[in-house]
Amino acid sequence: MAGHSIDDLYGEGPLSTEEIDALLDESLQPRGPEMLFDLAEELGVTSETLVLDVGARDGRHQLELARRFGCRSVGIEPIRANLDRGRALLADARRDEPEVAAAVGFVQGIGEHLPFADDTFGFVWCRDVLIHVPDLEVALSECRRVLRPGASMLAFQMFATPWLEASEAERLWPPIAAVPANTDPARFERAVAGAGFRVDRMEELRSEWREHGEESGPGRTSRQLLHAARLLRDPDRYRSKMGSTDYEVELGDALWGIYQMIGKLSPRVYVLS
Repeated sequence: MAGHSIDDLYGEGPLSTEEIDALLDESLQPRGPEMLFDLAEELGVTSETLVLDVGARDGRHQLELARRFGCRSVGIEPIRANLDRGRALLADARRDEPEVAAAVGFVQGIGEHLPFADDTFGFVWCRDVLIHVPDLEVALSECRRVLRPGASMLAFQMFATPWLEASEAERLWPPIAAVPANTDPARFERAVAGAGFRVDRMEELRSEWREHGEESGPGRTSRQLLHAARLLRDPDRYRSKMGSTDYEVELGDALWGIYQMIGKLSPRVYVLS
């Protein structure tokens, strides 16, 4: 890439500094995570649909699906602590939203071995989970097996972009338990095809959700930037208080958000059938 001269840097351009600031302050009207629920509606999720949430964590997505559509769901989750948090969340929901809570259930297990019969579910929801799965094609094959004929799977997945340097990837992936090969979109799509799925739709979101969170949400990425700066400036302080493992996890989580905002990571939404 050719460098710019000092004249380029400080000379007069077509817009003044104030006009450039005003232009960059204009919102690009980013969508937030709510778009996944809108997409589920487009794909025909109703009160009659039985949904499988692969990698359900604490079940909050299942609860929201039940609120919106009245659908029943089963969440499969490998981590006991997540299931415990989910059961606590479900207990709260039973007090305030008993019909919603009654539609949600959990099973401990992994995506590579789904404990369900063939053709059981009318929709599979899988948000931000497949990056952790050691055998991606097997997990996708299991999702296809338990889907009814003609039904869809919605998969939200994070990918590396060419802006992510190899040294950055080497630091980022281990603390967040990512499988590096799964962050390659070409490899992901080969696994999709190998599992017998067809890609009906793909949207690359880039920084959209992160922009939405800054413009109309809690500003989480700004906070993560501040956290990363502190963690990097005084690592000994934080390692001594939280331990090395949590230090690495917190730094990885902060970089996860920052890297999305600056284009080193980019999520995609896939509709598979």
